[in-house]
Amino acid sequence: MALLMRREKMNFSQLIREGVETVIRKKKIKKNKKWGEGFIGAVKGGPKNLSSRIDYYLYGKGNPKWAGK
Repeated sequence: MALLMRREKMNFSQLIREGVETVIRKKKIKKNKKWGEGFIGAVKGGPKNLSSRIDYYLYGKGNPKWAGK
C-alpha cells in the first residue's frame, strides 16, 4: 500500500476514499443492470408457441435433432 500511495502521490485517507468510491460505482452499475437485458431480441425466428411446448421442441418430433427417433 505504501508503494501505491507513493506512486499515486496520495495519503492513506485519499487512497481509501478513492477505493470506496470505485466499489460503490461498480455496485451501482450492477444494481441498475437488469438480468437478461442483453438477451432481448438476440434470437430471431423460431416457433411462436415455444414457451408452452418447450418439452415438445426439446425432446419431441418438433426438434429436428430428435425427429425420426
